[in-house]
Amino acid sequence: MASITEDMVDQEPMSVWNNPWEKRMHITKLVLASIVLPSIMVAAMVFSIANNARFATEFSMELAGFEGFNSTLGHMVSPAFSLKVHVENHRFLQPHSWCYHGGEALVSYSDVALAWGHVPRFCMKRRVPAELNVLAWARGVGVPEVLLRRLEWERHIGTARILVELKLFYDDGLTSAYRNQPSPSFKLVLNGDEYP
Repeated sequence: MASITEDMVDQEPMSVWNNPWEKRMHITKLVLASIVLPSIMVAAMVFSIANNARFATEFSMELAGFEGFNSTLGHMVSPAFSLKVHVENHRFLQPHSWCYHGGEALVSYSDVALAWGHVPRFCMKRRVPAELNVLAWARGVGVPEVLLRRLEWERHIGTARILVELKLFYDDGLTSAYRNQPSPSFKLVLNGDEYP
């Protein structure tokens, strides 16, 4: 059996701080870790913010004009709506432009589809607004007579509202998270007279 001498008992335990070489290595590792880890976190945050730029897109719409409600065929109308869509993205960190590959627009009144149209393809650049013109139209849409009278009355008193829904198509390379983004929809007032 080995005997424990007093020399062994009096020795201090080995520490990183006692050996100058290991002390420098340990300090270097700590400094590198304190630089690299925050850098990785900042890069991940920037990537996440830039990647979610599509979710920060703001859409607005105005009704430029409409026609086709002067029905001479009973309850059949052939409406057309000229719509202006304004698209903005205020993100600073958007690294590149990205595109919507067009889409569809549906105009309805009291859950009755009145007209539909094509949304053109457009691209968004960092902090540059875009404006699109969309023409939604239809021929010979059957609308119940009661609904047509109500629409005419609401137009007369200035409270007629249509619902415009946009379904946009995204780049094929995007993740499914972008595909689940809610489609923009707008309630617009039918003000003024129809186009001649």
